[in-house]
Amino acid sequence: MTKLALLSINPWLVSFGRLAGAGLISLAILQQQNKLHLIRAHFRLLAGVSLGVGLGFPVLMSVAMASTSSSHAGIVLALLPLTTAIFGAIIHRESHSKLFWAISASGCLTVLGYVLFRDQVQFQAADLLLLAAALFASFAYALGAQLSKRISGLDVICCALVIVLPLTLPAAVVAWNYQPPQAVQGSALAGFIYVTLFSQLFGFVPWYKGLAMGGVALVSQLQLLQTFFTLLISAWLLDESIGWLEYGIALLVIAQIYIAKKVD
Repeated sequence: MTKLALLSINPWLVSFGRLAGAGLISLAILQQQNKLHLIRAHFRLLAGVSLGVGLGFPVLMSVAMASTSSSHAGIVLALLPLTTAIFGAIIHRESHSKLFWAISASGCLTVLGYVLFRDQVQFQAADLLLLAAALFASFAYALGAQLSKRISGLDVICCALVIVLPLTLPAAVVAWNYQPPQAVQGSALAGFIYVTLFSQLFGFVPWYKGLAMGGVALVSQLQLLQTFFTLLISAWLLDESIGWLEYGIALLVIAQIYIAKKVD
C-alpha cells in the first residue's frame, strides 16, 4: 500500500502525512475520552514506541520504497518475526528454548530465501534503510506489547502518535509545499488512506493485544505469513499470479509456526 501511495505522492509527504493524519485522529480520540494524561503517566515507554513506529519505521520505509521495488519490502517482512522475537526476549525477559530460536530463524530464512529467489532481488543501498526500519518496528512492537498490559492497544498507539505530532505535522506541511501532489491517482489516494488509518493507527490495536496476551516472541512468528497475505492481496487487486511454489512455501511456513509454538 505504501508503494501505491508513492505513485502520485512524494515519499516525504507519504511518511509525514500518514503520521500527521493518524496523529490528529489520535489526538481527537484521546481528548474525547479524556485520556491525554496517559502520555505523562507512561511517557518513557511511549517515547520508545513513538521513536519506532511514530517516526523510524514509516519514514525509513517510505524513503526506501521510493528508490526500490516492492519486492524488497519482502525483506522487511521476512526479518520482522525474528527481530521482534529478539527484542521481546530482551525487553520482556522472555525465555525460549534453543529449538524455538532455531525454528524461528529457519522460518525467517525460508521467507527471505523465497523473496530473493522469486524476484531475483539484488542488494541495494535502500535495503539498509529497510533493515533499519525492521529494527525500529520490532523495538516498538515489544515496547507496545509491554504497555498494552497496562493500557489498551488503542491508547498506546494514539499516545505514541500524539507525542510526535509537533514534529510530524509541520514536517507534513513542509513536504506538501516542497512538492505538492498533482493529479493524484485514485489508487494512490486509496493507498495513502489505508496506510494512515490502518497501517499507522487502527491495525496496531489487535496486534498489540495479541502480543501482550500470547507473548511477543511466539505471536511475532505470525508475521511470517505477511508475505503470502500480501501476495493474495496483489493477486486480487493487481491480477498477479500465484503458483504452487507460493502455496508450498506458505504451508511450510505455517508448519514452522506451529512447531515453534509447540516446542516452546
